[in-house]
Amino acid sequence: NEYKSYLSFRRSRYCSRFLVRDPMNAASNQSDSFLTEIAEVDEPYGESESESTDPPPSELPSFETVTVDFIKNRVEVLQEAAQKTSKTEKSSSPSQSRFCQDETGSEYDTDIEEEPPEKIVYDSSGKDTYLQLCKTMDMTPSSYITRHIKDPVLSLRHLSLGCKGTIAVTNALVTNTFIENLDISDNNVGDAGAVSIANMLTENYFITELILSNNKIEKDGIAALCNVLSDHSYVKVLNLNGNGLKDDTAELIAEMLRRNYTLAKLDLGNNCLSCQGAGAICASLQTNDSLSECDLSWNNIRTKGSILVAKMLGVNMGLVSFLFSNNGLDKEGTKAMIKALKTNSSLVSLDLSNTRFDSNQMKDLGKALGVNTSLRILKLGRNVIKEADLEILLAALTASTSLYILGLEDISVSKGLYERLCQFEKDTGLVIHYGHSGGYQRTIPMLKNELLLDEFITTNINKLAPLFLNKDKEKTGLITIREFKECLKDAGLRLSENHLNWLLDMINSSSNEDLISCKDLISGSKSIPATLEALRKTSAKRKNWNP
Repeated sequence: NEYKSYLSFRRSRYCSRFLVRDPMNAASNQSDSFLTEIAEVDEPYGESESESTDPPPSELPSFETVTVDFIKNRVEVLQEAAQKTSKTEKSSSPSQSRFCQDETGSEYDTDIEEEPPEKIVYDSSGKDTYLQLCKTMDMTPSSYITRHIKDPVLSLRHLSLGCKGTIAVTNALVTNTFIENLDISDNNVGDAGAVSIANMLTENYFITELILSNNKIEKDGIAALCNVLSDHSYVKVLNLNGNGLKDDTAELIAEMLRRNYTLAKLDLGNNCLSCQGAGAICASLQTNDSLSECDLSWNNIRTKGSILVAKMLGVNMGLVSFLFSNNGLDKEGTKAMIKALKTNSSLVSLDLSNTRFDSNQMKDLGKALGVNTSLRILKLGRNVIKEADLEILLAALTASTSLYILGLEDISVSKGLYERLCQFEKDTGLVIHYGHSGGYQRTIPMLKNELLLDEFITTNINKLAPLFLNKDKEKTGLITIREFKECLKDAGLRLSENHLNWLLDMINSSSNEDLISCKDLISGSKSIPATLEALRKTSAKRKNWNP
């Protein structure tokens, strides 16, 4: 019995020791001295019977006495360890306590409240980065940029940023999540600025429209931009108008177009591209069907280049709007362009103004327009076209043609031809723009333009209704002109940006922030003419416009 009591006592000691030590594992990680004290109290787990210092069973105290003494001993050790741990925490974090220590080490109370640590706020606009960069680069920050850096459209036109200012802006826009349309036109950014813009695009996936016209960007800058845009799937609009681009840069752009299938609009107008550069770009466009608008106007493209352009239009099925004005067609180029119109089934707007169009081929042009089922707008203004050739064109055009607008700007007409044109418009519904000093001029009735939009909206109201409602996030029934244009394009209105703006100019509003009622359009209570008439009156009151 005494031996059994001895074994029970030994078993209770070991069990009690591990039950007490386990809950203190967290404290043991903070205080090594606590483990030392525990070790001094407890014997090692693996001790043998020969090394045991326990008294023999006959001298063992009662079980109750041992248990009480054992628990008291553990409580004292735990209290001492807790006190040491709290002192360590106070000394390591004095800012969280209201007590301070004097030179002697004693604590005293203080009424000074410690300020909480400042929270780090993520700058999603890049404003703070821009201000810091301006300070580092010894530049005066632009207050216009800091005010509008959270707008969806940031227009920095004519601000004389230069290379240095462009680098500061683009580095700030790396983290910007607000801007969708970035316009840095006429800022002389140069190649270094263009490289900075390209580096920004590798991190920023929110900018979809990039306008870099008139910035003296040359081969190195274009190479950096094309290298990024080859694999970039977010930029939809790229404007490089007026940069003096030559044929060596056209090769880089052509290579980018072979790899990029998301770019929708490319403006290369007012540059120095010749037949070689035009041929490189057209070769890439033969296999690229994602580009819907292309501008090659005001370049040095002559007859050979025009033939290559016409061949591209004959096989391309993606372009909707193509501007080729102020280049050279001549006789062979005109013949190739007419042949392309017979086979093309996607082009909606074609601008051949001031291209030395051969007026002797007007009969063939009329036949091509009768076959073509997609072209809605054809501009032939500022070409040398005789009245007899115009009569031939009118005779060749049939009422079944899809053409809606025929541009004959700056072409003089006589009184007899003027009457003939008026009658032709009544019979076919075609809108003809013409007029020249010394000839007959007239203002185009706005009603026909309104009816064009009215017809489209009526036909596609099922597509437009959810688009309008999605733009009207505040549920006011009103959307801006910019949002209105975006909805029309998303619904499939195949008009260029310039012509769509021209159609909306009838409201006499130059601001894209003017409001239009989408609620009336969805319900059908008002047509486009009535809606725009109401908007015109509102705009007139605001601007004191005299109709």
